[in-house]
Amino acid sequence: MLSAVTQSVTIRTMSQLVTEAKRVTRTQGERTYGWFWLVQVAAVIETGLLFAAGAYLRDAEALTFAFVVLATLGWIFFRPGRIVPVVVRTFIFADVAIWMVPAAFTNAVNHGSLLSILVPGTLGTTAVMGLIAAAGFLISRGNQAAGRRVARVVAAVALAVILVVTGVAAATASNTTPSGKAIILSATNARYSATTLTADHGTVTVDFTNNDLFWHTFTVPALGVDIRVPVKGHGQMSFNAAPGSYEFFCAIPGHKQIGMRGTLVIN
Repeated sequence: MLSAVTQSVTIRTMSQLVTEAKRVTRTQGERTYGWFWLVQVAAVIETGLLFAAGAYLRDAEALTFAFVVLATLGWIFFRPGRIVPVVVRTFIFADVAIWMVPAAFTNAVNHGSLLSILVPGTLGTTAVMGLIAAAGFLISRGNQAAGRRVARVVAAVALAVILVVTGVAAATASNTTPSGKAIILSATNARYSATTLTADHGTVTVDFTNNDLFWHTFTVPALGVDIRVPVKGHGQMSFNAAPGSYEFFCAIPGHKQIGMRGTLVIN
């Protein structure tokens, strides 16, 4: 009798364990494609793109940022489901989106090169996708199973946007030719190609190209000049200048302090 009761209890216990295992498996499956899954996907894509862009452009600033991003990526994967790593990652997604979305739009309007539109467009779209996923995850208070269906839709829309950006880039891309009388200046690895520029008084034209991933400017406050150029972008501006020496610099926060400054001498 006791044996029969013990066997019955054992069977019920095994049945409960199997039921619980199925529930856990089902929950894990739901987590696989929820908001947290999409945060991980966006983080992986963004990190890979930052490393690829930094290496291709030989941009030390971009590569440094990519290593910081890589650290947060490891934090997310080794501490799954935690809110703090996702909050930190949200700030990175926002930072990339703020710089890259306008960059893609500006270069497309100015008929920039294929890469000048495609790189920031893809990075910006991925960052926005990550922001949406992070917001969904935080609103659900860290529930990894939340947003299972909606997250897939967001991922599909992001992929469609990237394909559209690719088409736009291919259709609008062109090569610009600087004016023959323009002062040619470029920014590479957070450095100007020249720190002393000379020109005759009167109408002065500056042709400025940015070879880095993040925005740079050619700014001369005394002359009201401010050329803002995104990744692989190109800008040109003509202005009147009286004889004298004028300081120019990059107005992006921190860039002037690391050496992006020079002198424009007007004869």
